[in-house]
Amino acid sequence: ELRAMLMVFQYFSEPINIVTDSAYVAGSISHLDKAALGQVNSENLFGILKLLWVTIQHCRQPYYIMHIRSHANLPGFIVEGSARANAAVAAVVMGPAPNLYQQAIESHKFFHQGSRALKRQFHLSHAMARAVIAACPDCQGEHVPQYRGVNPRGLQALQIWQTDVTHVSEFGRLKYVRVSIDTSSSVIVAAAHMGETAKDAIRHWQRAFSVAGVPHSIKTDNGPAYVSRKVATLLQQWCITHVTGILNSPTGQGIVEHAHRTLKQVLERQ
Repeated sequence: ELRAMLMVFQYFSEPINIVTDSAYVAGSISHLDKAALGQVNSENLFGILKLLWVTIQHCRQPYYIMHIRSHANLPGFIVEGSARANAAVAAVVMGPAPNLYQQAIESHKFFHQGSRALKRQFHLSHAMARAVIAACPDCQGEHVPQYRGVNPRGLQALQIWQTDVTHVSEFGRLKYVRVSIDTSSSVIVAAAHMGETAKDAIRHWQRAFSVAGVPHSIKTDNGPAYVSRKVATLLQQWCITHVTGILNSPTGQGIVEHAHRTLKQVLERQ
């Protein structure tokens, strides 16, 4: 950023206003014209400061520099200009986007989607999607079975979720682990709670929505926590269809039951 300031003073010969989100740069430039340079450990830094000092000493036009907080969301043309500058720098730093196969690899490292979800999301062939999963060490030996009948899958992400609770005794008081799984992409969101109440279910879903998005439909069993008025109110507010199955029926929640086993296998390897 000091080099950028040097370019500004070299290329602009008229009066100028400078806005920066670097407090260091703003403070340095505002005091540099009255400062005496001392030797610093970095030769490159000293060279830039010396060039800036000489350039500012010979500057004949007035200038003003101000500091603004980075990524501020306040209204006004100053913040808008800062956002445009950040976007321009990000495009240069990030460079071109990786190809779809590489994007699929990076996405799978975080979400661990199944092959069908990878094919649909990144337009991969079946062989390429399977190769992404085969290269993931966390997914070795894992197989997501195909469920039919009482376990319908969504045709796309955020269409149908299944939610249930499993117990992990090693977590102590937080042994109640509530798990939600997207039946299309196989994305899993899990959180440890101190109970199995409606309040715990609501907290879990609020966190899951912020991480994975809001689904169109959620399937659960018909236990007391899920048929409560509080849960019904939450799902109505989010315009989510709630489908209930039979309590303690493993076949009705087969997809999330398999997610329980997958989660416990991953925890055992930690």
